[in-house]
Amino acid sequence: MYLWNDLMPQDIDAKSELDPKLYFEKLLFRPTDRWSFITDDYDGLINSLKGIETSFGHNFKLFLMPGSNDVVGIVKYVVPNSPADLAGIHRGDKFFKVDGIKLTTSNYQELLFERGSYTLTFGEFDAQGAISPVEDKKLTAIELAENPILIHKTLDVNGQKIGYLSYNQFIQEYGDSLNTVFQQFKQDGVTDLVLDLRYNPGGSITTAILLSSMIAPAAVVENKEVYARMVWNDHVTEYIVQEEGENSDNLVSTFVIPEVNLNLSKVYILVSRNSASASELVINCLKPYMEVILVGSENTTGKYVGSITLHDKEADNGWAMQPIVLKSANADGFTDFVDGFSPDFFVADDFDAELGTLEEDMLAKSIELITGISVADPARVASSTIPKNLKPIIDQRLAARQNMYFDLN
Repeated sequence: MYLWNDLMPQDIDAKSELDPKLYFEKLLFRPTDRWSFITDDYDGLINSLKGIETSFGHNFKLFLMPGSNDVVGIVKYVVPNSPADLAGIHRGDKFFKVDGIKLTTSNYQELLFERGSYTLTFGEFDAQGAISPVEDKKLTAIELAENPILIHKTLDVNGQKIGYLSYNQFIQEYGDSLNTVFQQFKQDGVTDLVLDLRYNPGGSITTAILLSSMIAPAAVVENKEVYARMVWNDHVTEYIVQEEGENSDNLVSTFVIPEVNLNLSKVYILVSRNSASASELVINCLKPYMEVILVGSENTTGKYVGSITLHDKEADNGWAMQPIVLKSANADGFTDFVDGFSPDFFVADDFDAELGTLEEDMLAKSIELITGISVADPARVASSTIPKNLKPIIDQRLAARQNMYFDLN
């Protein structure tokens, strides 16, 4: 099944391998394969693919303070009704201590990612770039089902109806929620769409096709044009052709007829390094049929491959593998975008404004491109509360979700 099965080592004696994770690692075609993994927590893996995790509910990015090993975290967004939300944490809030201990490059992993509860010290930067404490907030993680639809709204800019959707993971279980959002867009008379995938690391290919089918030109959808082609290794491809034929759904996926279609000729997608896998699939597979304009802070991840979950149900011992088994290509045959997709317009994600507001820089740029009207406030940008010389070191969501995959069901 492994996409690079012809490049796997042939000189490893499986009987002498005592550590499953180390053995699995030896079999992989690194560094090309950045994504295959093995876990002894099958239930946790399945839950994460459904958006269910033990979480505090605040998503953050960590930065290195200039001239030191000190670390500061800045909140990117907060999950509604999560512990972080109930504690009054907001996008743009800055924290630099955990349980009274200052965050550094040597301790942030243990302090932030290995505790079920902690107290964060939030602060503000002064004119010299130093951070001082403002307040402490205690958080306890809970099992949280995160709705991937973070924000959706219809903006009216000089009579022009623009839909905005902040969508953070492709999860099949929330397909009906997507239908509801797009029904509202249709009812509101939306003529343009800003799709915010800057924090979306991927997920279900089925949901990616559904979302794309709600956006694409009506003729493309009605004709069920080719959405993506799945490229497996030669062994699997031969098997699929023999068993299911050359037009198998496992080789060629098409657009589907959704409950609502906006019939757009152009879409604006907000991206960052977090935008990966199924997010990039949407970008790549819409490009042959409509204009896709990317507004973002950096290139997308460059994950053009998909995986499946392999679990021994009979043994039921908790182990599961998530190997890369295919790569995807759009209707034009384009694939192997190892460097990701580069924004057409580079705009920093500065965290100073709430998502979905005209004050937020990426959305403001998209509105300007759509309407020709600049809604950005230069004074607000100039008065940013975040120093420009902070160096990003780790993104919580990308680190936690870098192995998201195409659900082939």
